[in-house]
Amino acid sequence: MSKTTPARSGALTRRRLLTLAAGSGVALLAGCALPGMTPVTYDLAATPTSGSGRRLGRTVLITEPEAIQTYDTQRIVVREPGGVLSYLGQSQWSDVLPRLVQTRLLQSFQDRGITNVGRVSDRIEPDLLLTTDIRAFEIDASTAPATAAVSITVRLVDDWNRRVLATETFSANVALAEITPALAIPALNAALAEVTDGIIGWTAGRA
Repeated sequence: MSKTTPARSGALTRRRLLTLAAGSGVALLAGCALPGMTPVTYDLAATPTSGSGRRLGRTVLITEPEAIQTYDTQRIVVREPGGVLSYLGQSQWSDVLPRLVQTRLLQSFQDRGITNVGRVSDRIEPDLLLTTDIRAFEIDASTAPATAAVSITVRLVDDWNRRVLATETFSANVALAEITPALAIPALNAALAEVTDGIIGWTAGRA
């Protein structure tokens, strides 16, 4: 039976450590959680109150946003050069993004004093539906500098005959000095706040 010499044993140990380190680097770049490491959970904020709110002329129900599978997740999307998609390592949202956006949008309306808005679970009788489509909600690393990019399309739909009364797309980009959770999360919140502010003003002028 062969024996491993101390020198060879040390070489094998170093080789295993190097292999593990290389694998860890790949996992972090891909945004995958390593065994034993829990992702840090981040939240989105409702838009800060600005100006005086008013009751809408008609009751509006805010539906859960539509989103492609890329955004229908708790993971925070990063768009790399060449259109390659990855995720911000060891980070996640507190809920799947569409539900989180719906909740914060509703809270933003209410924080403005607009109370005749709700969602399906509120069991209200709406006059209009505010439907939304998340077009982008990501860190765009393909630009210089990188940006936090949020784009949401909204439609006001007559609930009685399902006729689209108006549609608009709101987008915002906030520059990032570097891509880290400490900078990326506040930037995404700032971009969402700008988009939400536009949505509230647009809706109030039509409902």
